[in-house]
Amino acid sequence: MTVCDAIELTDDVLQKVDIFRGTCADIMRPLLSGAPTKEVRKDEILLAGGRSNRQLFLLLSGRLSVRLSSAESAPITFIEEGQTAGELSLIDHQPASAFVVAEQDSVVLCLDEDTVWELVNMSHAVASNLLHTLVKRMRYGNNIIVEDREKIAQFQYHATIDALTGMFNRRWLNSMLPRLMHRAHMSKQPLSLLIVDIDQFKQFNDMHGHVDGDCALRGTATTITNTIRPGDMASRYGGEEFLIILPDCSLDSALAAAERLREAVSGTVFTNPDGELLPPVTISVGVAEMANDPTVEELIKDADAALYRAKKGGRNCVCV
Repeated sequence: MTVCDAIELTDDVLQKVDIFRGTCADIMRPLLSGAPTKEVRKDEILLAGGRSNRQLFLLLSGRLSVRLSSAESAPITFIEEGQTAGELSLIDHQPASAFVVAEQDSVVLCLDEDTVWELVNMSHAVASNLLHTLVKRMRYGNNIIVEDREKIAQFQYHATIDALTGMFNRRWLNSMLPRLMHRAHMSKQPLSLLIVDIDQFKQFNDMHGHVDGDCALRGTATTITNTIRPGDMASRYGGEEFLIILPDCSLDSALAAAERLREAVSGTVFTNPDGELLPPVTISVGVAEMANDPTVEELIKDADAALYRAKKGGRNCVCV
């Protein structure tokens, strides 16, 4: 940033600056006459995030950008001619919260802290305009916070939801199942597990293609979700396998639930994106109830062993 020739602070120049609108130029000019005018070259940093700032910068020409994490990060907003930069850090004496970078060669009028407060004390219009600028900055900051929270919520959602089926995914399962098992153990309530596998799904894919296979997967997931109890939780375990947690459910009740699932899936009609009917699919289900205080791996191993017996027993059946 280099000092450049002083710009004549005419009425027209001052009235283009937001904080001077509605003021008397003749009154403002003596206080501004000693303020340096500086040129900021394109890509040069005017304000660095995390560093102290004791100046208010008035953009007389050019354009500045505001960037959060670094001077190279994407701009979140722009400062146009007549607007200011640095007012927040000047007032609260905290380090600058963002980087202000020249988008093009720009000229700024630099006011030190004492000059800013003299202007505020001298002119009600300056005080009002500065307050208006601060409110706009705060409202914009609030909007950024809201947008960030919405993005975080979306990221969290996508981090735990399987994109194809809309069910919870393996990551969610790894986090939730240990908690539910611990809760069941502490409350001495039963908890059962179902592992569901679509029978001969590889052959279905080989015969009809992966697009139709995805339709069958989504349809099976939807049927499972619509058939289980509201408090039960279904997740995609991997490939064509699903794992269903049944809180407060004994082995007998889990067997009945598994049989309802098997019948519901075998009666589901699937169509592909062209509206053509697809062959029905069947499922095999392994059932296990949590006994004593097993590990997650032990409970899943029991359900998986039951599923293996169902597959060896001819498929389209339920085993414990």
